[in-house]
Amino acid sequence: MATQREERLALNEAMFREANERAKAWEERHRLDGDVELYLCECADPECRERVSLSKADYERVRSDSCHFAIVPGHEVPDVETVIERNEGWTIIEKAPEVSDIVEARDPRRD
Repeated sequence: MATQREERLALNEAMFREANERAKAWEERHRLDGDVELYLCECADPECRERVSLSKADYERVRSDSCHFAIVPGHEVPDVETVIERNEGWTIIEKAPEVSDIVEARDPRRD
């Protein structure tokens, strides 16, 4: 069973993911080299305004699992999530099973 803190952190991360999904449709979305775009860090800190640079393919790979989020390295919260991949400039974290129902329900791609 998830604690209130774990639930709140999961909801914060889901909020940033939802913002990234909405921003994908914007014409003014900031593109870098080739297919690399800037995305909001999907960490648990609601005050975070940092960005991660990801290729479209990497973003889609992160998004292939509702429990995965792309964050700035060092923004992980080790007691409530697990780092599953470290890259140059970004990290993939996985939410704990106790909050999987929360992040799955808030996944804009979930049918």
